[in-house]
Amino acid sequence: MRLSNLQLKSKLILVFALVSLIPTVSLVLVSHFIIAQSIDRWERVSAELTKLLVLPTADDAMRIASDVSLIQALENETDLSGVDLDLSENYILVVFDATGKQIFRTIDDSIPEMNLESLADAGLPPIDEFRPWEPITPGEIRVEDKELALSAVMCQSTEDGRPLGVVAVAKLMPSAPTDIGSETIIALLIFAAVSVFLIALWISSLIAREITHPIKELAAGTREVAAGDLDYRVNIDARDEVGMLADSFNQMTMRLRQYADELRIAEKSAAWREVAQKLAHEIKNPLTPIQLSAERLRRRYYSRREGYEEVLDECTSTIVDEVGRLRRLLDEFSRLARMPRADPVPSDVNSILARSLRLCGEFPENVEVITDYSEHLPPLSVDPEQMGQAFFNIIKNAIEAMSDGGRLILHTRRVDSDNKRVEIEFADTGPGISEDAMARLFTPHFSTKIGGAGLGLAIVQKIVTDHGGEVTVKSEERKGTIFTIRIPILEGAGNNG
Repeated sequence: MRLSNLQLKSKLILVFALVSLIPTVSLVLVSHFIIAQSIDRWERVSAELTKLLVLPTADDAMRIASDVSLIQALENETDLSGVDLDLSENYILVVFDATGKQIFRTIDDSIPEMNLESLADAGLPPIDEFRPWEPITPGEIRVEDKELALSAVMCQSTEDGRPLGVVAVAKLMPSAPTDIGSETIIALLIFAAVSVFLIALWISSLIAREITHPIKELAAGTREVAAGDLDYRVNIDARDEVGMLADSFNQMTMRLRQYADELRIAEKSAAWREVAQKLAHEIKNPLTPIQLSAERLRRRYYSRREGYEEVLDECTSTIVDEVGRLRRLLDEFSRLARMPRADPVPSDVNSILARSLRLCGEFPENVEVITDYSEHLPPLSVDPEQMGQAFFNIIKNAIEAMSDGGRLILHTRRVDSDNKRVEIEFADTGPGISEDAMARLFTPHFSTKIGGAGLGLAIVQKIVTDHGGEVTVKSEERKGTIFTIRIPILEGAGNNG
């Protein structure tokens, strides 16, 4: 899998994991090396320390074993507690009889009772294997949980040389590190490394989420703005560079909304100027035949009366037709320029749509109309008659555009993150609209239909904007057209539905 195919969050987690893994592995290797070196060094120091401690114990054992008072006490089998034995400070004296049983030791509760048999594993042989005046120094031995440096010498009778017992001098060894083994050390270090790595991975995922979440919010905002929602705002509570970017984005959308409003006003002014010019031209056209007909009647009346009735009928018919044409032109213009003031009331958009569909009557057999209404939509503050007329105009245009058959889908839903608007969508599968026509689609008296007045969509836009909404259109030739109307919901009804 290529790194470029991963999402930003996955890339950040992977980078953080690698950054934490390298020092963690290095720390484990260095720690293992240092611990191994320390254990090896301690073992060497312990061995040297044992040698240093064994030498004094051997000297003391030789001296005490040759003490006359001790030999006499052993020969007479008397209590040794009264014998004055000169022992170096901090050393322990233990005396065994000829059977290997402990019969005396210095007062030290830290050393348990012991005999020669119990010390056989430590290197002390039975008494009959001792050599006269030759100390045995097994070095470091363990008695239960105590480490001792020990030397032992056989004590002989001065009369017949028979063994009387054994004198052992011992010294407590300093505490040494517990031998936990290299495998255990490696296991502990690996466990610590894995724990550190998992913690670093968890922290990196939190950091990555903090970085990528605002980016996702901004990406969603750009999609909304690209779709035409210039009221969209990103809500990112941060004071770092991402927060500054979010503030800049919100300021940008606010300025875009202002520019769009100004552009819309300018477009409306330009459109009305074009309407005025076209209206003047259209009015001028019928005035010419009216004037000519009147002048002809006047000349014929004063010059020659023969056949006057026929000329009168012809000229008056022309005048009546052209006056009717003027009246129709002015009526169409009045529908756009003198629409009654909207009377908004709380209304159900689904009901208005259903009524507009009924006004269309029977649809052609080759046209399928599908309704997909969201239930429990909040009420809109609109004029039902005017909004119904806007819906009717869009539906009528869609049906007429699909003369070869097709499908019209009506869909209603709530939109925006704060659910402050209702969206009505009209999607048809007709021939679509060309790019040139899209640029002038809402211009009054512009029509793609032969003989069309070009006021239907202009009226739709006026009705929607008068209600504080907006109408957008997306179309592609031979792939259909989608008209979308967004209307603010009635204030105070935002939590309904």
